Amino acid sequence: MERLPIEVRVRPDLVIRGHEWPVERAPLVMLHDHGGDLDSWRGIDRSLAEQGFRVISLELPGHGLSDGTPEEATVLGDVTELLGQVSEVWGPLGLCTYGRLAADLCALDGPNAPVVHIALSPYTQDTPDQEDRGLNTRVLHLIIAATSDGPRSEAAHVVFDRLRAQKLWASVAAHSQGPDLLLSHPHLIDDICIFLRRYLVPKHLSWTASAHETAVSEFQKKDSE
Repeated sequence: MERLPIEVRVRPDLVIRGHEWPVERAPLVMLHDHGGDLDSWRGIDRSLAEQGFRVISLELPGHGLSDGTPEEATVLGDVTELLGQVSEVWGPLGLCTYGRLAADLCALDGPNAPVVHIALSPYTQDTPDQEDRGLNTRVLHLIIAATSDGPRSEAAHVVFDRLRAQKLWASVAAHSQGPDLLLSHPHLIDDICIFLRRYLVPKHLSWTASAHETAVSEFQKKDSE
């Protein structure tokens, strides 16, 4: 399987670039953390594509191949617009992130939000009083973290506890974080695929069937004319 370059025009002045594995299945958008790039995933994206998902690995604004500037204050809005563009073409999607970006994007909600969000080792730099602020979102979250890394493990729990929607927790006794955690514990990639098949795939199949019915109806209408 060969990956293909992809561009997503979020706005006239912002094009997000990356790679896509063109599998005709449910889409999974993968985003690196602040300051990272596509290389952060080191083959994890390919592994997920080989298990049957249209993996779309993109670089944040101002990072690597993408346009714009790396403004953390605007990343939530930029990603929301990005996901809206992707889902308009490929339907209901999943999102996979890690680190501080993962914590930031746990607040995603609304029509452009993903069906599911896999957050690897999320952590926030909020002050203690801000940590009590709940995150109200309809997105189903899978939080994956190590249990033996002290403050980082505790930070992942803080993010998990703030979520008010449906959520799942998965952890392993390890010190590694983010993509390194998946690389050192490959069974977690299988767990992600099971999660996606259970919660994302049915919604995507329903969308595909509806889109097919609409296309057939429109074709028959034009043909009768």
